Amino acid sequence: MNLTINGARIHYERVGEGFPVVFLHAGVTDRRMWEPQVAAFAKHFDVITPEMRGFGQSELPPVRWSAVADLLGLIDQLHEKPAHLVGCSMGSRIAIDFALEHAERISKLVLVGPGISGATFDKKYPDLWTEVEAAEKAGDLDALNRAEMYLWLDGQRPRGHVKQPLRDLFLEMNGGNFDSDFAKSPHDNLVPPAVERLHEITAPTLVVVGDADLPPVFDAVDLLMEKVPHARKAVIKDAAHLPNLEHPVEFNRLVLDFLLED
Repeated sequence: MNLTINGARIHYERVGEGFPVVFLHAGVTDRRMWEPQVAAFAKHFDVITPEMRGFGQSELPPVRWSAVADLLGLIDQLHEKPAHLVGCSMGSRIAIDFALEHAERISKLVLVGPGISGATFDKKYPDLWTEVEAAEKAGDLDALNRAEMYLWLDGQRPRGHVKQPLRDLFLEMNGGNFDSDFAKSPHDNLVPPAVERLHEITAPTLVVVGDADLPPVFDAVDLLMEKVPHARKAVIKDAAHLPNLEHPVEFNRLVLDFLLED
């Protein structure tokens, strides 16, 4: 399904009935990362899985835009208020920004392998990005895709730890986003950034992290646990940045328990 939101065609899928849950994908994936969740959550909720501008089947017009504004437009056009938000990585960054700008429009917040706008944790670990940066400099998109797979799918475990079909799915999702030219479509960021405002989050919050994720993610988790009132943490063992794909049964149980409790 598609909607035109703020001048861009945004693709989304929707299944189930009840209170809405919007799943926001990571920057190395598209909406397909949530396929192991859709059927389980649709037994209880109205499940909405959009693709952000420039990802999957959604457009990226060469104009300024805001992911928060697009998410608000999606929720408005679907006549949903409020909604639960479940975001992974980039998706969690968008969810946090949305929670700070539109607190009245969300009920609960689930942040998976979280990113935080305005945070600079990546700079503490320059060696992590050596292979990615070399591939980018060489213009070798295949090498770039694989380097990002080693980082985000395998994490701090040996390369190849995660087996098929997840490896091919990662390469297909991540590689499918490489044609988007984000330099021509500048993004409007939250001012002041979320990293300075986490204490303002009022929604009940669950932070989910794989124990083999990367150090910058653990730094983000620590900050969220310190600053977000009443935040809870759940650690999924033998998982990296996409624990919902590696261990869907455990992930679904943890998140459903959190969303369904009074």
